[in-house]
Amino acid sequence: MTMKKLFYLFRHGQTDMNAERRWQGRLINAPLNATGVRQAENLANSLIPCKIQAIFTSPLLRAVQTAKIVADKINVPVMECGGLIEGCFGAAEGKTIYEIYALFPDIAPRWESLEPEDMDVCFPNGETKRQIQTRWLAALTDIAEQYPCDRVGISGHSAAIRCTMLAFGQKYPQVPHGTPFCLEWDGKRFSFVG
Repeated sequence: MTMKKLFYLFRHGQTDMNAERRWQGRLINAPLNATGVRQAENLANSLIPCKIQAIFTSPLLRAVQTAKIVADKINVPVMECGGLIEGCFGAAEGKTIYEIYALFPDIAPRWESLEPEDMDVCFPNGETKRQIQTRWLAALTDIAEQYPCDRVGISGHSAAIRCTMLAFGQKYPQVPHGTPFCLEWDGKRFSFVG
């Protein structure tokens, strides 16, 4: 009999780029700012009752720092997973939302759309939402199948979590810093818990 597993997905704490409303993507590797550190500390406290046994993180600094703050508080190991990296936004990386809408007036609203018909939209030289979702679901499945932990933390990014949640019919226009979402693995597939 396969043991069910709970995965707690959370976005990293704030960076200065977030505060400036600039899209970081995967090529900009900014650290947490003071607000982000506090958000990670608050997240760690909120996760104590979840009895997480390990945290897997995107290799980007902001996610690693968040994972380590949480892991230090709950005394669990942290492992990096390349498949959990943020989406590539191509030509939109490093720009504010206003600049993005000015430069890509046809793409930007469809990128922010949470509807199925817009899953294959991307910025020049970037990933589509479907590609991000597929990559993340594959990484989560690998973790579920290969590691014996039955309660896992996942330190990731806004776009990646939003795209992943769409696979479960969950539409989040924004993913707050340090707020966990829970998925359950039944041995074959994930389902959304809350």
